Amino acid sequence: MKKTLLYITLLFSLFVLGACGSDSATSEEKKEIVIGATAGPYSDQLKDGIIPILEKDGYEVRIVEFNDYIQPNISLNEGEIDANLYQNSIYLKQFNKDHNMDLVASYAVPTAPIALYSEKHKSLDDIKEGSTITMPNDPTNLARSLNMLVSFGLIEVDEDADPTIVSEKDIVKNKLNLKIKPIDPAQTPRSLGDTDFAFINGNYALASGLKLDEAVEIEKTPEGYLIYVTVRKEDEDKPFAKALEKAYKSDEFLEYTNKNAKGYVKPPYQVEKEGNK
Repeated sequence: MKKTLLYITLLFSLFVLGACGSDSATSEEKKEIVIGATAGPYSDQLKDGIIPILEKDGYEVRIVEFNDYIQPNISLNEGEIDANLYQNSIYLKQFNKDHNMDLVASYAVPTAPIALYSEKHKSLDDIKEGSTITMPNDPTNLARSLNMLVSFGLIEVDEDADPTIVSEKDIVKNKLNLKIKPIDPAQTPRSLGDTDFAFINGNYALASGLKLDEAVEIEKTPEGYLIYVTVRKEDEDKPFAKALEKAYKSDEFLEYTNKNAKGYVKPPYQVEKEGNK
């Protein structure tokens, strides 16, 4: 009888401890979010527009700034950060394929579009024989730049080339003999003093002090080229990821966008929210 009572007591104790452990795990839900971003508009977007919302929900957010397009995904994949904010979904798809990763582009954010800038010229009509044009050398943004030149009627590319990864090697007609120079994306703003025109990603343009309304021409940005919040696949349904998404899709952040991000391309959920008002 005593042995039976002892056995029951032990079982009850284990049950209670297990329940307490479960409650403890729930109460210790992750409350710090570490987000990687390139310096400039998306880092500022987090600091000024998103962090204040998350802090109201009890989260602490730390931003890690990067100056390249490779390390933010490596750091995310290795668990050094919880999310990143700097890339479009087309770039991520190719990056996952090239590096055998399974990162997820969760949702788009207000995006500063890629655009053509110049310190010497004001119009596309100023593009002349032999003009020099710098552009980002990463495959996705190189393709975007070349596709804009195609839309201007300045070059033609192989009709069989994939438009999302087209490169200067695919150019079949360059009627003005333009000198096309792909360079590191972060260096494109600095190239303005030495080139006729430069295609510059929105984040680097704004970080360098350029304004969208100063651009010679701005890309009509399709959804696949909007900037996305990216997370590890196993984390996309976790509370911290959902809290981050809720903040971006809030009325409060839409108000911030309208006030501080004029000229940005809005993500579908913000467009829909405004349409319903």
